[in-house]
Amino acid sequence: MRIAMVGTRGIPARGGGVERVAEELTAELVARGNEVIVYSRPHYVGWRKPAVGTSITTAGLRGKHTDAITHTATAMLDLLRRDVDVVHVHSPGPALLSWIPRLAGLPVVLTIHAPDWQRDRWSAPARAVLRLGLACGMSCASAVTAVSAGLARQLSAKFGRTVEWIPNGVRAMTPLPPRQIARFGLAGDDYVLTVGRIVPEKRLDLLLRAWPAVAKHHPYKLVVAGEPSETDFEKNCRDLACGGVVFVGGQTGDMLTELYSNAALIVQPSSLEGMSLVLLEAASLNRCVLAAEIDANTDVMGDSILYFTKDDADDLAYRICQALSCPQQRRETAGRAKVLVESRYTWPAAAAMTETVYRHAIEES
Repeated sequence: MRIAMVGTRGIPARGGGVERVAEELTAELVARGNEVIVYSRPHYVGWRKPAVGTSITTAGLRGKHTDAITHTATAMLDLLRRDVDVVHVHSPGPALLSWIPRLAGLPVVLTIHAPDWQRDRWSAPARAVLRLGLACGMSCASAVTAVSAGLARQLSAKFGRTVEWIPNGVRAMTPLPPRQIARFGLAGDDYVLTVGRIVPEKRLDLLLRAWPAVAKHHPYKLVVAGEPSETDFEKNCRDLACGGVVFVGGQTGDMLTELYSNAALIVQPSSLEGMSLVLLEAASLNRCVLAAEIDANTDVMGDSILYFTKDDADDLAYRICQALSCPQQRRETAGRAKVLVESRYTWPAAAAMTETVYRHAIEES
């Protein structure tokens, strides 16, 4: 099959859950004998070339509200002149233009990675456009998938059509000793780590408000590994940060692996998720995770991670202190999580399920 992926910022990924998913799926789909084109944004990928698959850049207008839709438009027009068998659209915003390949007779597969129309960082008009994109995609797509079981159920009930749950995966990761992280003043097992973009729904502000209560009782640092957003929200988060909070920026590769490997605890305070890669990666590295008790987390990890009450800073502080005081509990919880993700969430399995959806979409079209 020749597959065109549209709607991500592109590959190689530089952080970002959707881009990571596209990159991992591309690698597995190519290994299974398919050809994959991933449409990319020039300002995101620059001169970098993916290890597998083909990255094609198309023009667009930079800007918070114009970037995704204009790049998707030029990508859709470009793919019409290429001999592709199926178009894979990622996320509801780009799905607003899913009618273009459908009018050309091409089967469309839509994947919803998260309920983007609920994200706080978007204005009310932008959220309305995202809901419109979702409706358009649900109407035009030959098949729809979601990375979260709960999200798949919700979309299926709302739109009256089948939505397949295809969970994200994780590759086996080898823990690394604390070498590079020394540049941040970290020795290993002396910090709590949070990983994610600095945007409202990730709730870094909640963690920063909870942290002083933790710091009173435990001599740990709080390490924030997140791609900067250069927004008022990020500025407010930096203003909230007290002593012992270390911002290390967005990290990938060995540096991120080191940060995971040597953290005493991983905290995921996000109030809105699809299927968090942070949970899977931390578990693969045998780290204990504390996350908000939301369906997107409990559906995936069950009792193999620790939970706190969503949006409750006091409970978050209490649960962090409790975890830091109980190393045996952390080890046991991490062990359960590692077994779970290695047995259930793999990229080869995700690619196989995705390939099956592609074939059904082509047959039905």
